[in-house]
Amino acid sequence: MLKFTLLEPSCINYGEIEINTNNVEVVTRPWSNLPPHLLSLIADRLGIIELLSFRGVCKAWQAASSAASAKIETTSNPEPWLLFYGEEGSECHLYNTSQRRYTMSIPELEEATCLASNQGWLLIFKEGTMFFCCPFSHAKIDLPKFPLTYLSGHVSAFSSPPTSSECTVAAMHRDHKSGLELYVLYRGADTWTRIKLDSIQYKLSALRMATYKDEEFHFFDKKKGVVTFSVKDKSCERYTIVPEDNSTTGKRLPTVVCKYNHFERSDMKKKLGLGEDVSISICGTLVRNDGIDIIVFSEDIEADEEPDYHLTGVWIQPRFFQVSSNQSWSL
Repeated sequence: MLKFTLLEPSCINYGEIEINTNNVEVVTRPWSNLPPHLLSLIADRLGIIELLSFRGVCKAWQAASSAASAKIETTSNPEPWLLFYGEEGSECHLYNTSQRRYTMSIPELEEATCLASNQGWLLIFKEGTMFFCCPFSHAKIDLPKFPLTYLSGHVSAFSSPPTSSECTVAAMHRDHKSGLELYVLYRGADTWTRIKLDSIQYKLSALRMATYKDEEFHFFDKKKGVVTFSVKDKSCERYTIVPEDNSTTGKRLPTVVCKYNHFERSDMKKKLGLGEDVSISICGTLVRNDGIDIIVFSEDIEADEEPDYHLTGVWIQPRFFQVSSNQSWSL
């Protein structure tokens, strides 16, 4: 370890860590050639946004920060961040839990629709294709061709991160002619499984949210209806949510905490300085905290005034994932 005794410094050049004094020999080292252990110590103390800037300096800094990236990947943060996309090309606006705004370029979200958000991964539908994306690292995993070129009245969820061998994707779509359709994709499969749901037996109002828990997908409507799909049995059931009391019988959904209208109840419009002429659509997310699942439901907030300026957003956990260049959906 180098130690300096500085007496009346006459020159300090932080670009090359050059220190000149009357009694100390000059030592220079380029920023790109700092000791890896020192860079790692610095990276360990950075938040995810600062870490992204740190990694962009040079290859040496990127390599030295790999351990810090892994720590962020495994950090449990119960409060999601808010990401607005689709306003101006690839430019997106990210708000942390303190409503501090960051501007990021995320080409993957240009002219795209976010279908689901879970553990820092987004499920994206764009121009008839579907893929997973981590917006902080730009990691991308393509999925087999989706049977439809458009989606309407839809909700989607995935069981686990797309890097997991157990990952399953489910998308429920409401066709105006044929009713509800469920599309399921199992890890390693090259085609989607289509399940047609009888519109009377599985009657649901407008779809609101989809989640996954204990080998079941749950599809919620905007009233009190729920349709479940068992990955194990490949079967569907329809339920009505009722208040629980001591006399309640029947199936109980897994224990979760539900956050309805999280954006409105948190008074986010005011906190973000958005006017009453702004309407907002936000894709929800699933957050795990101390073994409890927290469902932040999707929201559609109408504008109170004209003209109507629309924003599209998604709740997301600030996680950083790196995948190899040959990572694919196939096993």
